[in-house]
Amino acid sequence: MTDSKPAAYVRLTDAALDDLHRLAASVPQALRWALKKMLLLEESPDAGEPLLGKLIGWRKLTVGDRDWRIVWRHTTDETATPVIEIAEVWAVGARSDKEVYLEMAARVTSMSATPHAVDLAEVIELFGKLRAGITPATPATSEKLPDWLVNQLVHTAGMQQAVVDAMTLQQAVDAWTDWTTKPH
Repeated sequence: MTDSKPAAYVRLTDAALDDLHRLAASVPQALRWALKKMLLLEESPDAGEPLLGKLIGWRKLTVGDRDWRIVWRHTTDETATPVIEIAEVWAVGARSDKEVYLEMAARVTSMSATPHAVDLAEVIELFGKLRAGITPATPATSEKLPDWLVNQLVHTAGMQQAVVDAMTLQQAVDAWTDWTTKPH
């Protein structure tokens, strides 16, 4: 990649920022995982899975061992630059998916059309001291790597298919994050 400009800018609503504060207080390692996933959204704004029902137009990424969710929508700003608006970072623990998405639907319903949002760069700076020295753990269960991530690592980052196939999800996310944050 010759241009260091991301495909989209990631911004967090005030409610999502509050979710991150709670996540940092309860499970600091998960904060780093969530921030890395958000960095991936800058280059791959359609990552994750689309949501249904009252949340059509929103997408989700799972974080960690599927215990947390990042829920966002892809919009554009006044200059037509793609923007990823993260409305929620869930630390769900023992909650069922149904409860999480009912809460998200309520949050979306009450959210204004243009909620106040903070750029991801500011959020990372804010949590800089909290995330310093935290190393992500490898998930206990093996997850199949998402096709979009495999394609990015092989075709964009130039990694060998066999190397990518041998990675855990966390290793693949780390490799993609490392590649996207370095000049090319």
